[in-house]
Amino acid sequence: MEFNKPSSNGFTIYSKSGCHFCTKVKNLLKQKNFLFNEINCDDYLIEEKENFLLFIENQIGKSYKVFPIIFYNGKFVGGFNETEEFTNKLLLSFEELF
Repeated sequence: MEFNKPSSNGFTIYSKSGCHFCTKVKNLLKQKNFLFNEINCDDYLIEEKENFLLFIENQIGKSYKVFPIIFYNGKFVGGFNETEEFTNKLLLSFEELF
């Protein structure tokens, strides 16, 4: 099975069904008008969990086993809390441009 890499443009959310923080982060990004690509990992976790976790570790540079797993422009951001903080800073930097 080939795993989808994070997009080099905008947010990528690796999510799984029934994940409360996955739903929260999608709502947060929608509320702040950020576009995102969602990759549902249910099949990855059922069929190739260990390989998927190794793939994520290679993308991030460390072991990471909680959801959601969020990237921005291909770079690892973190989970919900880190993404909330990151989007606040991103919006502030946009405001400073104008």
